[in-house]
Formats: sequence, C-alpha cells, structure tokens
Amino acid sequence: MALTVSSAYVPSANPVLTVSGQAIAPAPLTDTAEAALANAAPAAVYHPSEAAQTLAQPLEAIDTWVGRSASPELPRFEKLFEGAQSVLKAAVERFEAALPADLAGKKFGFTVEADDRWKVLDTAGQLSRADIQRLTDLLNQASDLKPAVIKFRDATIDLLDADSPWSGNLMGYYSLTQENFAASFDLAALFNRPGSLPPKEYSAGLFINQLAYKGQVATRETEEAMFARRAAQRFSAQA
Repeated sequence: MALTVSSAYVPSANPVLTVSGQAIAPAPLTDTAEAALANAAPAAVYHPSEAAQTLAQPLEAIDTWVGRSASPELPRFEKLFEGAQSVLKAAVERFEAALPADLAGKKFGFTVEADDRWKVLDTAGQLSRADIQRLTDLLNQASDLKPAVIKFRDATIDLLDADSPWSGNLMGYYSLTQENFAASFDLAALFNRPGSLPPKEYSAGLFINQLAYKGQVATRETEEAMFARRAAQRFSAQA
C-alpha cells in the first residue's frame, strides 16, 4: 500500500458538529458499588490530636560531670614534680647499686603505704619471705630514700590535683591520694633503663602508663573530696 504525503490543504468532510438531542443523566450506583463506598477507609491524613501527644516519651535530664579546669598554678607544680622525680631517681639508683648480689639478680619493686611504711612488691614471683624481709630492712636503712619517696608522692598528688580531666595535661582524669598511691605506682619500675627489659615490660613501668593502668579514675565524688582535703590543708597551714 502506497502512502502519499501532500502539503495541500484538505478540507474536513463534515465541518459542522451537530448537537445531540439525547439528555445525559447520572446513573445510580449499583448495590456493590454502594457497599464498597460505605466500607472504604478514610484517607491517611495526619492530624495532631491530644491523644497522640500523650504517647510522646517524657524528656529525661542527664547530669554529666565535666570536672575542673586546670589550675593556673599547674606549671609550678610541674616543675616541683620534675625536681622530686629527679631526686627520687638518684636515690633509687644508689639503693639498687648497693644491693647484695643475690637480691640484685631478682626482679622486685617497692612502694610506700599511706602510713609511710615500705611495701616490697614480688613482681615476678622470685622472692621468698626472707627476701622480702631483707629488702624491707635495706629500704629502711637507706636514709635518703624514704624522704625522696615522700616528696615524690606529695608532688605527684599535687600535680594531679592541679591538673584537669579535659585540659592541661589531662592527668586530672585520675584521682591520687596517699591511700591509693601504693596501688598506683611501683617506684622501682619508674626508673628501669631502656633496653634492660622487654619493650612491653619497660613501657608498663613508665609513669604515665602506670597511672593509666593502675590509677583510680576520678569522679565527681573524688573531686569533691579533693577540694575538701585541699581546703583543710590550707586551713591547717594558716593556723
């Protein structure tokens, strides 16, 4: 079949539309359509109502402890700590150099209790009861060691009290007192020589790592107790 395309105008065969005489009337719904319309669910339109608002969860206030900011005196306490640490290092090295050969070849540590008594630490399970007693006696005989330890303990406590959990050196994250000092630090391990121990063991003895591994994490309660202790110390010093 051939299709011919021409640009010539071709008039409509019936250009006049005739109006129909048939009236258009709405047809009634069938019984089935009426039943479907009656049972149809309403459209899902959100409308806030009092009943819906009562389902909302009540707001819960959360009290978060942030902690103190670092004291302006922190740099001064840092210098006091560094000086006390240097004095203690020299005293520990003198003590270890004077040990009898049978004790010098064993691993041990030591610290000081809240009442200033020595505590020997059997860190590797190499000490007998007699060894512990001998080391305790030798510690008591080292006249320069106990004063250096007490000074270091006090300087460390002052340093942490002056620091902050979120500013400064962040060491205020820990709470240190005379009562928990012995559980926090092995004083001999602070001054292990690099290369004298396996790297992991050497690292565990460093000051900041001992504090992180064994130190008591500060809380609102420990901070309040620290402020109370500091206030009492100032009052005692002024009396």
